[in-house]
Amino acid sequence: MPEAPQSAEPVEVFYSYSHKDEKLREKLDNHLTLLQRQGLIKEWNDRDIEAGADWEIEINAHLNSARIILLLVSDDFIASDYCYGIEMKRALERDERGEARVIPIILRPVDWESSPFGKLQALPKGGKPVVEWRPRDSAFKNIAQGIRKVIKEFKPKYPASSRIPRPPVVGFVARRDAQGRDIVGHLKEELAPRKSQLVTLSGPGGIGKTTLAAEAVRALADEFGGRVVWSAGGGRASYSLFTLLDDIATQLGRADLRTLAPDLKKEQVHALVADPPALVVLDNYETVMPDERRSIEDWFKQAQCAALITSRAKVAQTLNITISAMSREEAQEFLEKLITQTQDPEVFSEEVRQRVYETAEANPFLMEWVVAQIDASQEPGTVLEELKHGEGDAAERVFDRSFNLPQVGDDGRAALLALSLFTPSASRPALASVAGFGDDEKRLSEALKNLRALWLIKGLDENSRFTIEGLTRSLAGARLSKDERAKEFRRRFVAYFLGYAVAHRQPTPEDYDLLEAEKDNLSSAMDAAFAYEDWQSVVRMADAPANPVSGMLGVRGYWDEALRLNELALRAARFSSNEGYVAVLAHNVAIVHQNRGEHEEARRLYGESLEINKKLGDQSGIASTLHQLGMLAEEEGNKEEATRLFLEALKIWGRLDSPDAEFARRSLARVEGETS
Repeated sequence: MPEAPQSAEPVEVFYSYSHKDEKLREKLDNHLTLLQRQGLIKEWNDRDIEAGADWEIEINAHLNSARIILLLVSDDFIASDYCYGIEMKRALERDERGEARVIPIILRPVDWESSPFGKLQALPKGGKPVVEWRPRDSAFKNIAQGIRKVIKEFKPKYPASSRIPRPPVVGFVARRDAQGRDIVGHLKEELAPRKSQLVTLSGPGGIGKTTLAAEAVRALADEFGGRVVWSAGGGRASYSLFTLLDDIATQLGRADLRTLAPDLKKEQVHALVADPPALVVLDNYETVMPDERRSIEDWFKQAQCAALITSRAKVAQTLNITISAMSREEAQEFLEKLITQTQDPEVFSEEVRQRVYETAEANPFLMEWVVAQIDASQEPGTVLEELKHGEGDAAERVFDRSFNLPQVGDDGRAALLALSLFTPSASRPALASVAGFGDDEKRLSEALKNLRALWLIKGLDENSRFTIEGLTRSLAGARLSKDERAKEFRRRFVAYFLGYAVAHRQPTPEDYDLLEAEKDNLSSAMDAAFAYEDWQSVVRMADAPANPVSGMLGVRGYWDEALRLNELALRAARFSSNEGYVAVLAHNVAIVHQNRGEHEEARRLYGESLEINKKLGDQSGIASTLHQLGMLAEEEGNKEEATRLFLEALKIWGRLDSPDAEFARRSLARVEGETS
C-alpha cells in the first residue's frame, strides 16, 4: 500500500546521547525510519557533522532548530558533563518556552525521576528502561508510536495564504474578458482541482493580472484544502525552476524535498502537487530568464496540478486568458472607489474622470498614479495637460511625472531608486542605509510618506517593510540603470547585506530566521557584488548563508541556492587569484554535491582543493579533504579505500594535535564495525 502524502513539514529530531549508548541509538534510528520515509521527521545527531566543522557550533545549530529533542537517558548520559550540563539545559530552556518538545528516552536503569527532566513524559511507556523489555524491539516500537503521537499534535502549516497579495485598498472591481465572461469566474472554472489545467493570465504591466489572480486563488483555496502555492518571479534575478520547486515544497510543508538532487526533486515535487491536488501560481513570469522559462514550462507540462501563470506575454501550450484595458463601466466603478480616498472628491468631475481614463489608457495602475497626482496638486487641468505632452508611452509619462514632482524631493527619489534593488521588499533600516540616509529615521519617514501618497510604494507588515510592484519596479529599475549614482546605490546595497550577513553568522535560530527573512536580498547583493567585480565581498558574504555545514541555506535545506552561491563565490575566488579561498570554496561546493549524491563532481572538486592545499602546505585543509574523500568512498561501498583515507587524515590531525582527529577515529570505528 503506498504511503500517504503528508501535509505537515517534517519535524527535525535531535538526539542528545552518550556515545557509549551508540548501539541503542542506532537501533532507535532503525525503528524511526518509517516516520522518516513518510516525511514526518528528519533526524540529526552528531554523526552527521562534517569533518572540519566546529563541533559546538554545528551541535548548537541543530539543538536550536529541532522541534523534538530526544534525551537518551542512561548512567553514561547523566555522567556526561556535555550531555547533562549543556545539551540538556538548552533543551529544557526551549521546552519551557514552547519552542521544542523534549522527550526523555529511558535506555538503562538510572535515578532519572529526580533530575530536571523528571517531570516530563518519558518513553517507553511508564519510563521502563529499554534494556528491560523483552523482546527489546517492543520498547523501540512503543517509542516510535509515542513520537508519532507527539508529531500529530503539531499543526500542519500552509503558509501560502499569507503570501497571496491582499485585495486592493479601494476594493476589488470585477473584470470581464473580450467575450464578456467574468475573468475570476472563468479562472475558477478552469483551475478547478479535477481539471489540472495550466492557465496563463496575460496582459500589459499594471493591467491587474496579479489582483485578478489573487482574487481567484482566494476563492479556490477551500476547494484545494488550503494547498495553494504563490511564487513570485518579480525582482528575483536568479529565479529558476528550482526556485519554484523549493517554493512549492516549502509552502506545501515538505521543506525536506529542497535537499534532493535535481532529477529526484522534480519527480518528488510532481508527486507532491498531484495528490492531494494543489494549485500553483507563478506571478510576474515575464521577469524570469528565457532558458529558465523553458525548464519551468517543461516541468509544468508533466505536472498533474492546476497552475496559473501571470505574464505580460502569452505562454505557449497553455490556456491563455487575456486581460485588456478596463471597460468604461469597470473604470467608472474603479475610479469611484479610488476617488473616495482623495482629499477632495469634488475635484474629480465627470470630465476629469473621463480624461483620467483616457490619459491612463484605461490601465488601473496608471489611473491610481494620475488620481494621486491630481489629489496632490488639486489642479487636474495642469496635471492632465502635462501628462498629455510628456515623452514615452503612457506608463513612462505618468511615472516620470510622479518621479519628478517637487513633493517627492531628492530623498523620495533616492528611496524609490534604492527600493528597486530589493527583492521582494526592504526593511526600514536597510532602505535608509541604501538610500543614503544613514540612521536618519526622520528623513526616511518623510520620503516614504511622500511616495505612499503618490501610490508609488506599498507598506507591508505594519509598515516595517516596503516594496514596489511589478510596473513600478520595472520603471524605477530602468531609471536607476541610467542614473549616474547607480553604482553608489549598488555599493551601499552590497555593503549593507555584507554587514548583515557577518552580524548574523552565528548558528542560532534567531540568526537563521533573520538570514532566511532576507534570503533573496542576500542573493541579490552577492549577484550585484559579482557584477561589479567586488570579489572579496562575494566571498565574505557567502559564508553565513551558504556555508554547507553551518550556513542558513544548508541547515534549512535550500541546497540549490546554497550550491549557486558557493559556486558564485568560487568563481569570485578564481578571479581574485586567491588560491586559499579557491581551496576552501571548492571544498564547500564539493560538500553540497556530495550531499546531493553527485559524487563525480564532488570528487573532482575535492581533488582540486587537495592539490591546492598541498601546494600551500595547509595540513589541516589536506586532512579535512582526505576525510571527506574517505566518506565519499564509504558511501560508495569502498571500505578499503575509505579506511586508507581516514587513516591518512588521522595521522595529519594527530600531528597537529587537532580535535578533528576524533572525526577520523569515529569514521574508522564505523567502517571497521561495518566490515567485521
